[in-house]
Amino acid sequence: MKVCNTHRVNMYQVLAAVFNALEKRPVIAEVGVLRGENALKLHAALSPARMVLADSWSKEANKAYSPFDQLPPWVSPVEEYEYYYGGSLYDDETWERLYQECLAKFVDMPEVSVIRADSIGAIEKIREQTGIEQFDLVYVDANHQYEYVLRDMMYYQELLGPDGIMMLNDCCHSHHGTRQNLGVLEALGSFMKRSDFIPVAMTNTDWSDVILVRRDSVLVKLFDMALSNSDVPYVEVPHQLVTAARVVYGAQRANISFV
Repeated sequence: MKVCNTHRVNMYQVLAAVFNALEKRPVIAEVGVLRGENALKLHAALSPARMVLADSWSKEANKAYSPFDQLPPWVSPVEEYEYYYGGSLYDDETWERLYQECLAKFVDMPEVSVIRADSIGAIEKIREQTGIEQFDLVYVDANHQYEYVLRDMMYYQELLGPDGIMMLNDCCHSHHGTRQNLGVLEALGSFMKRSDFIPVAMTNTDWSDVILVRRDSVLVKLFDMALSNSDVPYVEVPHQLVTAARVVYGAQRANISFV
């Protein structure tokens, strides 16, 4: 696994190089979309043949923030993050505004389908509304709590072809992540034991992104070649160490440590 000293947008260029090597315009999905800002960057970098954006845009998502009636003292109340959403997370108007903001970004892109449903409910709607049965890339960025991330990964792996790619957002252990009760990294560790996917690249950033492919896929070699021939600086570690990753904060920047 290559730990890359770059941000996720630069990794989209690496993805583009991989798909170019396959001579493929990919069919991609983003699960968890919010304003559509990341989806727009994915679209610009990858020029997908088809793209599906799935999100519930619903206050019901708040119910999964913590499984406990009394919030643990190390987890911040969800209300602390209202500034990021532009309004109360319990107000339907906040979610409707975010939904409309996303729609506006893709109104002139007929290859993009927007599905308003939770991540699991979206699967059947994807088939019904688009006819897509298989994706080349699925970007998982919906509910970030452990059980929900693991469920998304287990379900969406079935929508990926043999040479399909899964990408995870916020896959790190950090002080800020703990305050948000993130469980993405822990879900990845469990998923690796239940599937044939392995991580091939990880961004050396807070809120790290991780790219996964099947261990016997040609993509393992293609990602190695794409990163080796890019200007992205990286160090290589055994992929089995990924669950030990944690963010440490220096005077200049955050870094990933495996110690």
